[in-house]
Amino acid sequence: MNCTKYLIVFSSILFLCLSTLSGPAWAVEKHTASITVDLQNEKAPVPAGLYGIFMEEISHAFDGGLYGELIQNRSFEEGVLPPGMKLVKKEDGGFKMELESLPAGVRKDKWPMPWPWSMNCNWNPDRKLLGWSLHDHGNTGSKMKLTEANPMNTASALSLELTVANTEKSTAQVSLANSGYWGINVQEGNSYRLKFYLRPGTFQGRITAVLENKDGKDLATTSFGPISPSTKWKKYTATLKATRSDPKANFVLTFEGKGTLQLDWVSLFPPTFKNRPNGLRMDLAKYLEELKPNFVRYPGGCYVQGLSWESAPDWRKMVCSPEERPGMWGYWKYRSTDGFGYHEFLEFSEDIKADAMYVSFAGMTVHPENNMPLDKIGPVIEQTLDAIEYAIGPVDSKWGGVRANMGHPGPFPLKYIEIGNEHPPAIYGDYYKKFRSAIKAKYPEMVVIMSMYWSGLNQKAIDRAGDDNIDIIDEHAYKGADWIRSNFDYFDKYPRKPWKVYVGEYASHSSNGNLLAAMGDSVYLMMMERNGDMVTMASYAPLFSNVNQKNWGVNLIEFDSSRSFAHASYYVQKAFNENRPDVNLAVTTGVYPRPNPEKPLFAGKFGLGSWDTKTEFKELKIYDKNGKLVFSDDFKTLENWSKPIAGQWEVQDGVLKQNQLHASPAMLLLDAMDLKTGKVTVKARRTDGREGFLLFFNTVDINRFLFCNYGAAGNKFSAIQARGNPEGCSFRSGSTKNTIEDNRWYDLTLVLEKNKAKMYLDDKVVSDAGGDYLPSFFTSAGYGRQGKSQYVVLKATNYYPHAVTANVKLDGAKWISKTGRHIVIKSEKLTDQNTLDNPYKIVPVEKPLINCSKDFTVTLEPYSVNILRVPVIK
Repeated sequence: MNCTKYLIVFSSILFLCLSTLSGPAWAVEKHTASITVDLQNEKAPVPAGLYGIFMEEISHAFDGGLYGELIQNRSFEEGVLPPGMKLVKKEDGGFKMELESLPAGVRKDKWPMPWPWSMNCNWNPDRKLLGWSLHDHGNTGSKMKLTEANPMNTASALSLELTVANTEKSTAQVSLANSGYWGINVQEGNSYRLKFYLRPGTFQGRITAVLENKDGKDLATTSFGPISPSTKWKKYTATLKATRSDPKANFVLTFEGKGTLQLDWVSLFPPTFKNRPNGLRMDLAKYLEELKPNFVRYPGGCYVQGLSWESAPDWRKMVCSPEERPGMWGYWKYRSTDGFGYHEFLEFSEDIKADAMYVSFAGMTVHPENNMPLDKIGPVIEQTLDAIEYAIGPVDSKWGGVRANMGHPGPFPLKYIEIGNEHPPAIYGDYYKKFRSAIKAKYPEMVVIMSMYWSGLNQKAIDRAGDDNIDIIDEHAYKGADWIRSNFDYFDKYPRKPWKVYVGEYASHSSNGNLLAAMGDSVYLMMMERNGDMVTMASYAPLFSNVNQKNWGVNLIEFDSSRSFAHASYYVQKAFNENRPDVNLAVTTGVYPRPNPEKPLFAGKFGLGSWDTKTEFKELKIYDKNGKLVFSDDFKTLENWSKPIAGQWEVQDGVLKQNQLHASPAMLLLDAMDLKTGKVTVKARRTDGREGFLLFFNTVDINRFLFCNYGAAGNKFSAIQARGNPEGCSFRSGSTKNTIEDNRWYDLTLVLEKNKAKMYLDDKVVSDAGGDYLPSFFTSAGYGRQGKSQYVVLKATNYYPHAVTANVKLDGAKWISKTGRHIVIKSEKLTDQNTLDNPYKIVPVEKPLINCSKDFTVTLEPYSVNILRVPVIK
């Protein structure tokens, strides 16, 4: 018996193993670029208001994020079902929400909430006391429950009823704790403003408020009392000064005495942005202020649509004291306090010197069949008109007077109104037209934006509204990070109509927001700048995400209770905005050598593997494109293979075995040769586990490879898939539903052509894939003035894994400074990204640009976004 074994686990040496892997066919080449900018050939203007931000309550962006409140579920309303919804028991015993009613004429089979909105309708009855816990030390028999009796006000229907048993014994202590939003960040020396409301009932005694660490040690404390029995609600306030720090502290109320009381609206604020009492978390607000956005879009997004008519956000319930705001169940599966409400949005826009864009409820919910009849939409339109009056109306108007009572007699910078969000029905065009007509009649200067669907134009809705009745359309663009590389002319081909384009939600998706995503965003921004005659506004989405509850995969800024970081895409937008030219200039770019059309796109390392499955392989054969056998392995030894990336591998009696059940993935790479084109055949069987077999090809590293996945997604289908798109080309594929059985030998075949791949299972095609060459070097150029100075801005994104030497020619300049600025955003790998533990891995680095002239040379580093700014006189 010949038995050879390899065992390796994921560790720091993994990346050392991968450092020698071959990349795509062009990776070993060196490239040069020729860039000519014609200063006398001006193109489209670049709008001054192009760059903005979009704020939505998703992934705890506001509550537990930007909004400074530290207490979660402060008014005990978390378990209140949204109006217009009912609970339905599911087959698994859980609960989900459904609409109580639908408009007349909607068929019963349309009643359930359709995908993808149905994913946000699950309901957990145990969330009622989310964040709160009762600690009865000494087993006094104290207990708590929610009650609707004696409400504090009409906005807060529920309060917490706490029965405190006798605590006179020395060992007895009754306390109520709140964990905040995954911890409360307490910093030594900071003051924390506490407020809560109490109806003492029969309680008599004292209450102590404490910020404490996980070991129960006090960080700050204050006491209230003696408290006497009473049936009236009373507000209690105090300031807690922290003597020590803890990023994951708890807030605790300890009760000494006896009796039954009611507690409501427990609030704790740290120091806030602009020192506002109902203010914002400083580090997160600073990120936005430093972006210098020209506008702020709020509040949605899907959030603005509501699950039902009744649960759509109503700004009128947000222009009062926070205690009087009922809050609402948001689309993203949790309740919003609306503490960061309409007033705070307008106030923040003013604070950061940005125009405000309010997105109004259009009478159309996320359920595509649940739309208010058009002839009954009048009250909703009136609600939108009142929102405008609140923002800019005179103080002697109804809602202008409310604004003045909120402490802001002057108008807010409201400039835009958007009607709804992502409504697919064509009839949305009629709704938009009716809203716009009413708004323009009263506020002719207001810009009224028409929302599109997830991607591209809703042409049927546009046709119903009419081109001449549209100010701006809002297109949303969530794309794979490499999409833009083959669609750099997307807006060049856009129809020029009377209306302009606002890209209200965009993001290039790769991992959680890595360098590849940021590079995709840079090219997308170049494209929008270049089409500034039509694309006048853009905002990234989503803006914020608490790492403890991510409702969306890729976000601009992430945080926990005490830390935060911005992804590389944030720094790309910031740098592009800070270096926005006034007008585009004609630019001609050539990259050499040009791509060889005959080189195979999917070439690279070949390998075998599995995912959480024990597998066996035998009789491996590789043929070239002419059908000639060029390699075979009888698996007597492992001499033809590199050390495995992961898994436990051995050869025994001519069979290659992978014996580690939980390896995701197990990977063994062929060292004897690279796979370019041709055919691979191998027999395989599963001995244990939940999936099937993997054939790797075009392997660059553990984060970038293509693979034939037999029995994917828990043994449901087979497909050619990608972990990270192959470098230098696009990727697309299909799949076939099937399953892999235990202890059965299967014939696996992979056929590779120049830009195609086919995957066979027992001689039947189960997936095919294709790709196209992707450009790897992009440029745009513009001219601007800043005061008396003039400058040229050249933006260049280099996808190559090596530096590009660029020869830059500035034609048509009377004078060119010898020095300029070179801003670079880069990292060693496309998969690199910022994290909480390494927040500044990818940030802009500025270095001097020397020897500038009408004809000069600059080196553009691998995997980099570059901004060259050179003072000139035209």
